[in-house]
Amino acid sequence: MSVEQVAITVTAETESISVVRHFVTSAGRFLGMGADMDVVALLTSELTANAVGLSAGEVVVTVRCIEDRLRVEVRDFGYGLPQVAHPEAVDQGGGRGLMIVDQLADDWGVDQFLPGKIVWFEMSSTVRSRESLDRRVP
Repeated sequence: MSVEQVAITVTAETESISVVRHFVTSAGRFLGMGADMDVVALLTSELTANAVGLSAGEVVVTVRCIEDRLRVEVRDFGYGLPQVAHPEAVDQGGGRGLMIVDQLADDWGVDQFLPGKIVWFEMSSTVRSRESLDRRVP
């Protein structure tokens, strides 16, 4: 049996962002994905910060393998849809998160629920063999 996804639920608090960064990095390695985990952690932090800013209770972060891609989903239970800020609006503080996601992710989008939404992104990856992973683990 192989694991294809893992998830964590955190409270919508600023402290949860660092927890999620650590989780997504570990999850990517656990799933054997070859995506740039520093970039994945950055993008996940940006999406989680947006969700935390809504103060809508919980945030659920799911990391999954879809063929040769790593997909990260950040679900919140707040209202409103995220939008990529225009460059002139970024100088007003905030608004950079989705610009970063838009530039660095291979694909991203939003699936809306009531209440809430899932903001997701995907990164190309190469699935490493379990043997190569085992050699890296001390």
